[in-house]
Amino acid sequence: MVNWSPKLQTAVSDLEVEYSEEPGTLYYIKYRVAGGSRSDFLTIATTRPETLFGDVAIAVHPQDERYSKYVGKMAIVPMTYGRHVPIISDKYVDKDFGTGVLKISPGHDHNDYVLARRLGLPILNVMNKDGTLNEVAGLYCGLDRFEARKKLWSDLEETDLAVKMEPHSLRVPRSQRGGEVIEPLVSKQWFVTMQPLAEKALLAVEKGELTIIPERFEKIYNHWLTNIKDWCISRQLWWGHRIPVWYIVGKDCEEEYIVARSAEEALMKARDKYGKEVEVYQDPDVLDTWFSSALWPFSTLGWPDELAEDFKRFYPTTMLETGHDILFFWVARMVMMGIEFTGTVPFSYVYLHGLIRDSQGRKMSKTLGNVIDPLDTIKEFGTDALRFTLALGTSGQDLNLSTERLTANKAFTNKLWNAGKFVLQVLPNRDNVSGWQNIEACKFNTEGYLLRLPLPECWVVY
Repeated sequence: MVNWSPKLQTAVSDLEVEYSEEPGTLYYIKYRVAGGSRSDFLTIATTRPETLFGDVAIAVHPQDERYSKYVGKMAIVPMTYGRHVPIISDKYVDKDFGTGVLKISPGHDHNDYVLARRLGLPILNVMNKDGTLNEVAGLYCGLDRFEARKKLWSDLEETDLAVKMEPHSLRVPRSQRGGEVIEPLVSKQWFVTMQPLAEKALLAVEKGELTIIPERFEKIYNHWLTNIKDWCISRQLWWGHRIPVWYIVGKDCEEEYIVARSAEEALMKARDKYGKEVEVYQDPDVLDTWFSSALWPFSTLGWPDELAEDFKRFYPTTMLETGHDILFFWVARMVMMGIEFTGTVPFSYVYLHGLIRDSQGRKMSKTLGNVIDPLDTIKEFGTDALRFTLALGTSGQDLNLSTERLTANKAFTNKLWNAGKFVLQVLPNRDNVSGWQNIEACKFNTEGYLLRLPLPECWVVY
């Protein structure tokens, strides 16, 4: 099960999926009980009715007396020409959500997928990689997922299987890159088992081999690594490092494949195993950018040759300075890869700075059109005002950059500038030796001397 981007036509990382609260709809649908009367049906509530073609079971809570008489029977999936699925009981079902009846569509929901694997249920995929429904959806084959939702609901109303629809707040997964709604899909991908790597990275901080500054981010680092999931590292993109896997022409790619550093090495290994006439082809997928980036601290220094001059001199380094927003994307992954492949952490300290956001606290992006060009800002407010505004941010704390803040700091830096000009105007000339000696004779380290100054000067020194 991966997060699939129908627009980009690739799997995306869990960390590249952003969830937003959006208004949606909860659809209530009748599932008739096979062999029963017209009054024997279960009503399910779903936000994605188009996934019902992928239903493999209907589940209720074991202690829900409303449906106990139906457990062990079969339900008829609507609009599927009478396809039957079992009605089962499981404690995972929330009795208080919707109607207390759960449709299990393991090919299109992360939680359903885990539940189906535990219960030994089949996985049924009803969607193409472009977001249209496939042949499993019958008459709805070829329709876009959202178009299919509308048509399906209309058809359910005509067949008296639609109960009602009501407004419902949804937590919608959207692609960080393209903004489109992400689709959970079962897909053949390459994964990395993360738990063994995470344990070593956690231990590095615990033992003091790695120090995170500010210290509060250490809790976030530990929480993420403690709850880490396996990492889907393959991407269906045109750019990136190719997956270093070659397949044998004419053989099952899931059973027979070769891992190598180059096409020449892969062909040599294949010939040794299958004969000289064998042909190989490389996996078309590329590595997740963050996987490639995780190798950066040592792969740029001559590794795997650990005797390389650059590697011996620059690895490990002392300090990494970066934004706190990529603590998971990049920093933690560099730590894990560094320990795994070299036996040591890639750096001793991680210093995390805050982000410069717009006046509403949003990250600056071309999509939102809220990017502030520093050169334009300098022309309008001056270099000193911009520098002073940015300098007010605290370590690891985000700063909302607004015209009001810049305007106020421009006025303040202007006062400092005028004060500086005034001081320079009243200072003695360079050749006025006695004047400079009088200034150097002024000592402000005793209370007695300060009390001899006029009130304004005394106040300024204090």
